Amino acid sequence: MRPDFNSCALVIVDMQNDFVLPEGTAASAEALAILPKTLVLAEGFRSLGCPIAHVIRLYRQDGSNAEGCRKTMLQSGTELVVPKTWGAQVVEGLLPDGTKVNHSELLYGEPLTISDKESILYKPSWSAFFKSQLEWRLLENLSDTVVIAGTWFPNCIRQTIYDAISLGYRPVAVRDCIAGITDKDCDDLEKVGCSVMTAAEVLAEIG
Repeated sequence: MRPDFNSCALVIVDMQNDFVLPEGTAASAEALAILPKTLVLAEGFRSLGCPIAHVIRLYRQDGSNAEGCRKTMLQSGTELVVPKTWGAQVVEGLLPDGTKVNHSELLYGEPLTISDKESILYKPSWSAFFKSQLEWRLLENLSDTVVIAGTWFPNCIRQTIYDAISLGYRPVAVRDCIAGITDKDCDDLEKVGCSVMTAAEVLAEIG
């Protein structure tokens, strides 16, 4: 389970305006706090030519593709990462300048290729692996180590990490780039074979 930083990919989960910025519908202070180091982490991977996958959630306005615990909220009229809205956009700075995102194509399963090493993918539930194109992207880049950052640990990040383990990947949780993670969470992750590192430690390994 030890990470192989010669074949690693960065997976950034749900770093969208509605989840991160103060004006967002489901924003948190923790998500905003991890943004600066997540920006540095993404730029570090990009400058070194390492694969990056931005995996995002999109909810139809009628809530028809929402998890059960959010369906009622969306059906009552609350907008949360609705396609083509400000809230659904990836936070400014995480994508290369000039990147245009077609939410309609993403919603129907078409990944957005930014470069041969970077893409944006849609996930229809908590885990970045669930019914998404993520595993295909990892296979294309021969990545067996998955460096995971984003929001929010109790649901999407934790599920992504456990799915990575189940699928045979070597996961690395970037402690200072994950919103909502605690010391106990880190201890629990290490017990199941997930490495826990800081952004600086990860970049030092791949640099």
